[in-house]
Amino acid sequence: FDKPGGPENLYVKEVAKPSPGEGEVLLKVAASALNRADLMQRQGQYDPPPGASNILGLEASGHVAELGPGCQGHWKIGDTAMALLPGGGQAQYVTVPEGLLMPIPEGLTLTQAAAIPEAWLTAFQLLHLVGNVQAGDYVLIHAGLSGVGTAAIQLTRMAGAIPLVTAGSQKKLQMAEKLGAAAGFNYKKEDFSEATLKFTKGKQLLLQFSRNLRDD
Repeated sequence: FDKPGGPENLYVKEVAKPSPGEGEVLLKVAASALNRADLMQRQGQYDPPPGASNILGLEASGHVAELGPGCQGHWKIGDTAMALLPGGGQAQYVTVPEGLLMPIPEGLTLTQAAAIPEAWLTAFQLLHLVGNVQAGDYVLIHAGLSGVGTAAIQLTRMAGAIPLVTAGSQKKLQMAEKLGAAAGFNYKKEDFSEATLKFTKGKQLLLQFSRNLRDD
């Protein structure tokens, strides 16, 4: 897009094929995901990091097409991978620092894998590296039907902890419960803090997931 605005400003454009630099891998993109940050960038509210591609796309999956100088030999041409990106994922090719390229978990398609890095790594980092989640902990997840929220519900359950969510509609709360939420609170109709205390019988929460994102 040449100027910030609505989705009508997006268009397909031919650009030069990128070349991997020192320690970078060139990924032939099979699929990319759409994040809130992409929407904000298109609206002119979220600038890409200095030196990053001005093409949208913070995550992608595909096949290794080329290895740049200085790569450590972990990847081979033709390997499938998914990647967390500073930008550029919504293109045919994107360069990726070698350390941000990840193997695709067994059983996932390339399309499914493209939606993993941004949301799921964020949720995993907050649960395990920041919150040190333990079995039996209560975790309150705001915007439970956001990308990070849906990932956090499932990862909380995998850790043996108990996910609680907030959302802005009954339909979203029902969807969150199908993913594994033990309870959900409509923040538009009730005080979720009181409802949470009542549900947990006053027990302290391990962590409140809160991002500058809305699920409605």
